[in-house]
Amino acid sequence: MRKRSWILGLAAALAVLPGCALGQPQGSGVAEEIGARPQAGDNESWEARESGAETKAQPEAQGSVTGTQAGTEAAPEAQGSVTGGQAEDDVQPEAQGSVTGGQAEDDVQPEAQGSMTGTQAETGAQPEREDYREVMEAARKAIEADDADALDRLQESEEGKALARAAEAEESGSVLYFPDGNEDGDGTGVGFYTFDECDCVQWYYGDYAQGKREGRGIWYYVSSQTEDGSLYQEVYEGDWKGDAPNGKGRQQIRSGGTVEADQEYKVKNGLFYGTYEIRDTLEDGTEVSGSYKLKKGKYETIPDAELEASHFEVPDGPHLAIAFLYDEFGTARSCKFIGAADATKGVKHFY
Repeated sequence: MRKRSWILGLAAALAVLPGCALGQPQGSGVAEEIGARPQAGDNESWEARESGAETKAQPEAQGSVTGTQAGTEAAPEAQGSVTGGQAEDDVQPEAQGSVTGGQAEDDVQPEAQGSMTGTQAETGAQPEREDYREVMEAARKAIEADDADALDRLQESEEGKALARAAEAEESGSVLYFPDGNEDGDGTGVGFYTFDECDCVQWYYGDYAQGKREGRGIWYYVSSQTEDGSLYQEVYEGDWKGDAPNGKGRQQIRSGGTVEADQEYKVKNGLFYGTYEIRDTLEDGTEVSGSYKLKKGKYETIPDAELEASHFEVPDGPHLAIAFLYDEFGTARSCKFIGAADATKGVKHFY
């Protein structure tokens, strides 16, 4: 089992399969877009800050003062209870555990920016904390710049792998970092997440509330561990509630520099739902359009019998027909098929 979490500071694009008897589509359009990627925390201070500096509780000084000692400097060897008219400022300078005057200030650790509490804060592994802070800062900058190459290199570096091992050791499988030093898990932060079901990692940059993703945020996945070595990335940017994507958000999928999907969705617990428009152009130049529906991340599909009744060929292999596409006169000129492997639509690692 993993330990307690500590805080440090695919759907592929819809594939058009051959088999539409009345025309072969050349490309597909996308739904309405949302605004530009927010630069979370632009006004924040991003300097690293260590936390957990505490003034150690002082044990009570032992010793007795009697008789004339109340008015004079007490003897170092005296033991027992304080009696008579001894003033509070007559505490023994030699008494163990006491800190007075400038000593208290000397013993308090200077504050530094950036917070991390929990496992490593308790064990005091300062060098590792500093290394992870630098990794998280580098990740923040890469996500802000939408620099997938830089983020992938960071993941594959020794520092990135060390961060992954640290996250895997936690019960939550994650490491959180708050550049403003908030130890309560509130505000703008960077999260690094690992998963039991796969040897993969994912990043979050955005709003947190008590260590949970809440508000607006970017969920960023990138990997160069593909069959052809090309860079694959899947990014969701949008609303979060209850530590999951909830509300509206935009999903972008890119493979080898090619944009395979770029669309805004309604989302509930990481699964897409709602009705979405498709625009296409046939080989003869005819523009067609239609719509498909998602419910809990699943497509509403057209039965094969309905396809045949509308004079469309049914593919031999696994397939799902999700929409008829009509010309300007309302005639069904094409149909949209997807592979069975694309049957669920949602935010990566939430389905």
